[in-house]
Amino acid sequence: MDSTWDANLIRSIFGGIDATRILHIPITPGRKDCVAWHYNRNGLFSVRSTYHGQWKKKYGARLYGAPGSGANNQQVWKKLWKLQVPGKIKIFGWRALLGLMACRSILANRHIIPTGGCLVCHNGAKDIKHMIFSCDRAKAVWKSIGVWQKIRDLLETDRLDSIVLEEVIRRGEQVQGLEVGFAELILTGGWFLWWERRQLVHGENIQRPSRSGLSIVSLAKNFKLAVEKRTKIRQGWRKPPEDYIMLNIDASYDDDNGCGSTGAIIRDSSGGTIAATNTYIPHLVDAPMADAYALKEGLMLAQHIGGNCLIVQSDCMKVIEIMRNGGFTANSAAAIYDECNIVWGGFQEISIEHSSREANQVAHELARQAMFTKENCIWDDDPPNFIVPFLSNDVTILNQ
Repeated sequence: MDSTWDANLIRSIFGGIDATRILHIPITPGRKDCVAWHYNRNGLFSVRSTYHGQWKKKYGARLYGAPGSGANNQQVWKKLWKLQVPGKIKIFGWRALLGLMACRSILANRHIIPTGGCLVCHNGAKDIKHMIFSCDRAKAVWKSIGVWQKIRDLLETDRLDSIVLEEVIRRGEQVQGLEVGFAELILTGGWFLWWERRQLVHGENIQRPSRSGLSIVSLAKNFKLAVEKRTKIRQGWRKPPEDYIMLNIDASYDDDNGCGSTGAIIRDSSGGTIAATNTYIPHLVDAPMADAYALKEGLMLAQHIGGNCLIVQSDCMKVIEIMRNGGFTANSAAAIYDECNIVWGGFQEISIEHSSREANQVAHELARQAMFTKENCIWDDDPPNFIVPFLSNDVTILNQ
């Protein structure tokens, strides 16, 4: 016994790198061999040191920067803290990137709760990726604002939840039509979905996916505009009083082909969409007839949903004057106004008022789309994707 390693024996048992490391360990003469745990300073095993060692291995590289990819990680962190979102949403993103969210699957792995399944869709374990992207409700929310295809492209490869979020932040893309960054929208949406889940767990009611989507877009846009210098209070569509619903109508007319289209949307006092419709009319005499048809279609839609207290808005002063005059007119649309007058009398409270072109953009877009597709459509509760940017503008407080 000469207190030295048997180099030939070590190299015959272990690989080259391991053998070299073993041979570099000094041996103290007269000291007996013992089992030591190098994750603890005193060399003794503990569950706590095991947990911290595993956490450092899994998340430490992302936190401190791993060799070969540290620059990219630092870039992600810098971009995260520069995003135009509230501080609490940045903290949410930081926790999600580090896997520090108390999701049900994580709590189940720690034996804090018995199961880690999703309480919303009951389909799969509820981790961060499932909560933000894979849950059926999350999918419905992203589809309602038209970004699900972009998210699905990110999810095509089997990526961890944190890697997906890193890629979203790293790209720094803008969402066309919504005038907000993709990373800002995803993090705001992730935070909002997490907040709604907390409400659900505590027995509170949550919104429909389409309304949640509109809320997410509005939050992201309002904060972005709030931090910009050249902003002002938006002078556009205004929500109706409580217990009232608002009907916005518009029409378009093609003089060359003698055709037209109408658009109508009904919203409640919270700004949420109740119903919407657009209609293509192949034969029209003139533009005043198209405006009369728009009023008729809107009133029929309000009657269909059972509305009682109705405020009608139009950007056509002629329609407003005729209805305030009892629906009497001698133009080509006289018969249509007679029908409008009959439906008008069926409401408990009803009034009509003028709206600016800016405040009537949603109805205008519905009419324009009907002229383009030459189809008649009606939507209950969930509005079509092509009017979501205009709906978000109407509930955005600020403007550039």
